[in-house]
Amino acid sequence: MPKVSVIVPCYNMEKYLGETLESVLAQTFGDWECIVVDDGSSDSSASVAEGFCGRDPRFRLLRRRNGGVASARNDGIAASSGEYILPLDADDLILPQYMAKALEILDNERDVTVVYSGARRFGASRSWDLPEFSMETMLGRNCIYVSAFFRRRDYDLTPGFRPSMKDGYEDWDFWLSLLEVAPVRVVKLPEVCFLYRTRRGSRNAAVSDEKLSELRRLLWENHRELYSKYFFDPRESVEYKRLERQYSKAARYPLWQLRTLVKKMLGR
Repeated sequence: MPKVSVIVPCYNMEKYLGETLESVLAQTFGDWECIVVDDGSSDSSASVAEGFCGRDPRFRLLRRRNGGVASARNDGIAASSGEYILPLDADDLILPQYMAKALEILDNERDVTVVYSGARRFGASRSWDLPEFSMETMLGRNCIYVSAFFRRRDYDLTPGFRPSMKDGYEDWDFWLSLLEVAPVRVVKLPEVCFLYRTRRGSRNAAVSDEKLSELRRLLWENHRELYSKYFFDPRESVEYKRLERQYSKAARYPLWQLRTLVKKMLGR
């Protein structure tokens, strides 16, 4: 059994996949497996993955019909055997020390649920706005990118990555699911160990405000009990509808900000 299972969902990423897999191969920690889940690609992504499987038996290729990134991650995790899971998108990169530094925490601090690191964007934009983790901030805004380490045993207690979040936020939804069933102890490594590629035309860049609003509604419905510990439900008030009309981009407000605005309007 490998210590770490890296799960790489891939759909038409032949241009970037090789660089991503090279970043896995360059890890200073060597006890890993890497499962590439080809999600029905129509390009040569599978051939790129097969090339790495021929070079190193730690790489495996799982082929399936297209079903979306959430279920691709779930299928990859189901086929894995590692104690720890690291999702990695097929166009992003991890720096060589990431696994070693994360496992130093996970192996020695058993109450830690998630380990991630400092990060940097590259590609179309270099801006990066990643807030420090707290549970209240996490409910209003995602603090953790998808390529963070967690325990397979904790994953098995969750619904996994929900395919219903097909337009985005599936990683945010998963972290909330994980923090509902495991100790809320999250460690952020101070070093930059993760590079996030920004691309024009990517799924995240194309999500409309209307879709974002619907995704936030799904988050609330999926984790209503968790949210209720920190926020009242603004939708219980008719004034919330007025607030949404007043702020055309309300979907982009963190929930804590919406909460403050609603309270002010209601005179609370």
